[in-house]
Amino acid sequence: MKKIVSAILIAVFFTASLVTAPEAADGGQDVIFTEDFESYESGADVNSTSMSSVFVCDYNSIGNGSISVCETPAGNLYLRSHVFTQIFTGTPIIGSYEFSLDVSEAQGSVQSGVFVRAPKTEAAYYEGDGHPDTSTCLSGVYINPHKSSIGVNVKTYDANADSTSNMQNNITTFDLNGVQFPYTLTVKDDTEKIEIYCNGELLCYVVMSEPGKVYEKHQASDPCFGKAVLYGKNGAEIASYTDPLLQSDGSVIGWSTRVATMDVDNVVLKAEKTYAALLAINTVPAKVTKKNLKEATERVKAARELYEALTDEQKALVTNVDRLTKAEAEVKALMPETTEKKEEPTEAPTESVTEAKTDSQTGEAARETDQTEAPEEEIEVKIVDDSLTIWILAAVMIAVALATAGFVIVKLRKRA
Repeated sequence: MKKIVSAILIAVFFTASLVTAPEAADGGQDVIFTEDFESYESGADVNSTSMSSVFVCDYNSIGNGSISVCETPAGNLYLRSHVFTQIFTGTPIIGSYEFSLDVSEAQGSVQSGVFVRAPKTEAAYYEGDGHPDTSTCLSGVYINPHKSSIGVNVKTYDANADSTSNMQNNITTFDLNGVQFPYTLTVKDDTEKIEIYCNGELLCYVVMSEPGKVYEKHQASDPCFGKAVLYGKNGAEIASYTDPLLQSDGSVIGWSTRVATMDVDNVVLKAEKTYAALLAINTVPAKVTKKNLKEATERVKAARELYEALTDEQKALVTNVDRLTKAEAEVKALMPETTEKKEEPTEAPTESVTEAKTDSQTGEAARETDQTEAPEEEIEVKIVDDSLTIWILAAVMIAVALATAGFVIVKLRKRA
């Protein structure tokens, strides 16, 4: 079983553990995160799992709200989101990515689902958005997994909407042709096109264009795409949307429930190295102190390596690099104290010898004589010691030989 966070970085997955190099994946992406919940006990809170290394995991206690690990009768462990819950990437994804998870239950019609391309917002993603059936998630592409179908909701901005969210829901339902829970829901986003799959089969895709549009009255202020078109798996156009609420500078992804329950397993996120660097930098301590110096040094090193591996174009997308340079400066400022303490024992004897010479001798000539005589004495003693050792060893060997010979002669005489 693999557990990868980053943690990016880190950061930023991430978590008490350090961000490590992501596992390589196809399509220029790396496996940033994966979790199958098998290493936890049933009942464990979501924030005690690795989910919190990449995702914000939040639930409202109203109605016994919770996000926790559960176990099937067969012994398989999974994650259950119950009542008012939201799980989303705290750091919006930059660049292309792939997000997948196994869904085994999703209740509440349009009140539970997965969302991508959502802008950041101060409102909870489980809050109602004005839909007659209280659809959740204020923006983005909202995907509602049902037992035998999947609803795809491309949300659009509407300044004249009755709801405070200033938006409209646009739901298209795709029949799964006999496929039922559990199934794997996968979203692939290349920054211009979002593809939605069920068990590896393409359901539909959304093409986005005209990035950078800002809706002043909307609760989320991130730039969005100005146009989006929904296509079926065969390439036929299904619907065209003006002013979609799809973030163009990044993508907040996750899932939410509103007075509903949703069970997921085998969560996997793949993304470009740019995002891995972002996460790793976010795991670097905001303030480096003597207490966290060792941990900060390791995290700074890991984040710097990920950042330097990027191209210049990718580096320009890493908006939190100032946090890394600040931490590096703080680490450097604290490191000299450790170095000086280690060097003191070796420097002290040298200083005392110099002082002794200065006190006992006067004049430059005396110091030069003292410095030149020392090497000659050492060489002379070494020669004498070596010679003496050789003569002593030779004498011992001769004595042993003579003693042995004498012992043999005595033995022979006794026998005679």
